[in-house]
Amino acid sequence: MKMSPTLLMSCLLAWLAGSSATAVVPTGSAAKLAGMKIPATAISLPTTGAVVTSAVLVGAADEGNILGEYCRVLGSIHPVDPKAPDIKFQVNLPTHWNEKALQMGGGGYNGRIPNTLGKPTLGLESVPVPLALGYITFASDSGHQAADGDDASFALNDEALANYGYMHIRKTRDAVFAIAQAYYGRAPRRLYFSGGSTGGREGLTAAQRWPDVYDGVLTNYPTANFMGLRLWGAALARAVYDDNSAGWIAPAMVAQIAKSALDRFDALDGAADGLVSNMNEARAQSGRLIADLSAAGTAGALTPVQIERTLKIYHEGYKLPYALAHGIDSYAGYNSQEGITMQLGSQAAYMEPPDSGPNAHHVARADQFLKYFVARDPKFSLLSFDLMHPGPLQERLVRLSGEIGATNPDFEKMRARGGKILWVQGLDDPSVSPLENIKIYRAIVAKMGAARVAEFLRFYLVPGLAHGSGKFSVTWDNLAILDNWVEHGVPPPVAPGIDINRATFGRSRPMCEYPGWPRYRGTGDLNDWKSYEIVK
Repeated sequence: MKMSPTLLMSCLLAWLAGSSATAVVPTGSAAKLAGMKIPATAISLPTTGAVVTSAVLVGAADEGNILGEYCRVLGSIHPVDPKAPDIKFQVNLPTHWNEKALQMGGGGYNGRIPNTLGKPTLGLESVPVPLALGYITFASDSGHQAADGDDASFALNDEALANYGYMHIRKTRDAVFAIAQAYYGRAPRRLYFSGGSTGGREGLTAAQRWPDVYDGVLTNYPTANFMGLRLWGAALARAVYDDNSAGWIAPAMVAQIAKSALDRFDALDGAADGLVSNMNEARAQSGRLIADLSAAGTAGALTPVQIERTLKIYHEGYKLPYALAHGIDSYAGYNSQEGITMQLGSQAAYMEPPDSGPNAHHVARADQFLKYFVARDPKFSLLSFDLMHPGPLQERLVRLSGEIGATNPDFEKMRARGGKILWVQGLDDPSVSPLENIKIYRAIVAKMGAARVAEFLRFYLVPGLAHGSGKFSVTWDNLAILDNWVEHGVPPPVAPGIDINRATFGRSRPMCEYPGWPRYRGTGDLNDWKSYEIVK
């Protein structure tokens, strides 16, 4: 890709922001770290201490290493309950350290340590990764080990559940800071968090629960309303699979809905580019789209059950007769009639347990959640669950929504301390509802006021971005922008988002702060972000 002057300058700023003219070098050694024991008193939440299980110095000239010299450390944080698993973590300590650290979040139900050697979530490919810029990078498996990120059976143990919900974030941070203190003779001066999906929720959780510890957060398509999302999967299960799967829609019709929507709404932003950017107008017209498809009168036309049950829950979400944490009583739907492809599975038959792929994706995750987090019964039947009238399970649903979710709209302590948040959500996301995260952002503004929110938070909606990829697989200079805002008080500029899809590699759009969206000016290169104006 030929780099534009703007992107070249962005890369230079990233390098300068991540580097330090007076880089700190270790006072300790990898050999001394190996076997290091961290007392429980050094970790602010309940544990029985931690241990470094290995520490290896990776040389700058070692085969395959392009990250500079660093010490790769693995460790375990021990639980209070002897039946609970350890929290396993990795931390990478650069020899030339910029006094900053970046904690990285996981995905799904976690169970493995995410990649700590790569870029931040949605970060530019053309910029050196944080470790190469001098950041300590680290992450954990959230407090259990699993080969399958969809396996929620760990939640039968209370401590493992609490670790997944929020505790592993702070426990890992504390253990890593103790290791940094031993290695460099000082703790990090700045701490940032980066993640997407579950990792995005973890980033918001860090900002909400420990605003005195975290200086900045990159949160991407977060499962902020975690409980609402899982209950939406349960509602989808009943809509699709009740009455011998009368609500299931075959893949050909699912694809036809998505294609028809894209054909109809693509050019509402002034550019026929395969992206629906004017989403509000598209949603205003989407009812007519479904009416046209259902009136086709041909084999495969939509049935009343498919429309009233499946399409309605997918597009509009649900409203509960009771409130979850922070007064939330609903979950918004998806842009499923505006161009995204619904994930309804390849077969009509319901499996027990449901399997994502043959069955609807969200149904499998909801099944695991209800079985292990809520009912604590591996034999619990998802199709027996009535989310409107959950009976004795309601109290647990409410409690868990506060323990796992990140829906608290009060970020005043984060703002007052000078912490900053960059929040990115894709409009094409089929996994986390963009409409739900818009709702949560609006709740923050309603609680704190737009002027105060603007001091510490930017919320971006990206047309074409799904759950980390999509029609527009965006990357941007997020860490440098966040660091510059935290360190120097420079507000985020209007920045280019770069598409890394192979077929459209290098095209760009402006990153639009909500409620803005990019409209083609009518002249100029369709693939150049400067050819678009931000409309609000």
